[in-house]
Amino acid sequence: MAYVTFETERPSIVVQDVDGPYRERLTSFRGINSSPAFSPDGRKLAMVLSKDGDPEIFVMDLQSRSLRQITRHHAIDTEPSWSPDGKRIIFTSDRGGRPQIYQVELATNFLERLTFKGNYNARARLMPDGKHLVFVHRDKGKFHIAWQNLERDNLQVLTQTALDESPSLAPNGAMLIYATQDRGRGILAVVSIDGSVRYRLPSSSGDVREPAWSPFLDG
Repeated sequence: MAYVTFETERPSIVVQDVDGPYRERLTSFRGINSSPAFSPDGRKLAMVLSKDGDPEIFVMDLQSRSLRQITRHHAIDTEPSWSPDGKRIIFTSDRGGRPQIYQVELATNFLERLTFKGNYNARARLMPDGKHLVFVHRDKGKFHIAWQNLERDNLQVLTQTALDESPSLAPNGAMLIYATQDRGRGILAVVSIDGSVRYRLPSSSGDVREPAWSPFLDG
């Protein structure tokens, strides 16, 4: 797994075996070291670094430890995630004045904006078919989880509560889990991609947030 630690004077990105002793600090640059995301083949790691000033998206080759800068803009570029084929990176940027979702082709550096409806869209994930996007969408001051067909550019709001965040897709792309609020307490909920099925996951105590679906449907 990859994560951010603050065990030293500055944030660092660390990779660690879950069931073994291997642990290595990959980055500890001045400024931001955040948002690590493994490529689908596990050979690369996308991340956000501000070592040269502005927060930018970088990709590290985990074998050579070489870094490639993907974005170059004075705005904040953050929250990278990979397309299922590993050829594109989806990220959040406020380069247009408000947080919106962008996509960059790694082979050509071609960059395009994907979301235009609403003044806040973030935390995006591509579905397994690579043609549909789920993300956090603000509507009338409330944060919901939304779904967008990238070919037809239509947007559908999937959730109804007021502070929905951190969407995570099931491996088959049919359901997603997300964090929300219930009477001031953080809980998890599940919704189908077409919005027809919704249910909440019980929690006995405390706040629950930042869910991540297992790669296996029965996990």
